[in-house]
Amino acid sequence: MTDNSLHPIDITLHKASAELDISWADGSATRLSGAMLRQFCACSGCRARNLIGTRLITDNTAIADVQMAGIAGLQIIFGDGHDRGVFPWAYLRAIEAGTALQHLDS
Repeated sequence: MTDNSLHPIDITLHKASAELDISWADGSATRLSGAMLRQFCACSGCRARNLIGTRLITDNTAIADVQMAGIAGLQIIFGDGHDRGVFPWAYLRAIEAGTALQHLDS
């Protein structure tokens, strides 16, 4: 069974401020910056970089585009072309709540 409160009802990309707004079915709202999303990208390359403590080479964390990744979440395309991370809905909420690392470990 799927928790419908984890599903968005509206997604707005603010390119000028590099922020993503998500309105959720439970009435809550999330605002995430491009820098925060890039920091918590869970693709294998970014996770490896974080594990060994290598700093992100680019400072271009602007969000160029977002695309639906099926019904599971969003694929975020960053200004430097990085587009490998899929952000599931529950993970986006965990990033905002400050529990992203625990979410990855579960």
